[in-house]
Amino acid sequence: MRLSYVVIWGLLASGTARADVPLEGTWSLGYQTGIMTNQRAHDAINPSKVEFVDNYLLGLLAGYDVPIGDSRFSFGIEFQANMHFGDQGFYEIVVPVVLRYYPEESWWDAFDSFSFGLGGSHYSEISNVEREKYGESRRDLVYWFLEAEFATRNADETIFARIHHRSNAFDTLEPNGGSNAFVVGFRRAF
Repeated sequence: MRLSYVVIWGLLASGTARADVPLEGTWSLGYQTGIMTNQRAHDAINPSKVEFVDNYLLGLLAGYDVPIGDSRFSFGIEFQANMHFGDQGFYEIVVPVVLRYYPEESWWDAFDSFSFGLGGSHYSEISNVEREKYGESRRDLVYWFLEAEFATRNADETIFARIHHRSNAFDTLEPNGGSNAFVVGFRRAF
């Protein structure tokens, strides 16, 4: 049921014009909201296995992207400030670098870009969701996201759906820990 909100948001973008690759550096501001799961990343993306928990996030984000030459790629950085609430309340600061791809032709006109971000995530306190899954965790973990971005009727505004993931990066950090969330958001470029 909750996953259907992502699909509905995507359908609302139908009939829109896709933005092209920016010609120069672009700033953006936005907001996002999501729901946490209690699975590892590979299970969290499997609709038959995903289990949501009573923990949510709501956040603001700011980003800067620059095109990579004449390619269909851009490179950027993003800053997120998220509040987690539900069974446990705490804040999260996330700073990933972002690689974004703008397809020239898409199977769906509203599809604007696909991106991957990698960086760090800091929680103000250790997450109970992570403790319940792994027995322990830590406040600082590696963060990554996978995102699909969709055009709206306004060329400077997009909506997106992403997987919000933090982990110990295959045992690079100790102790083990991590979490996932399904996130939807809105972004405005300027």
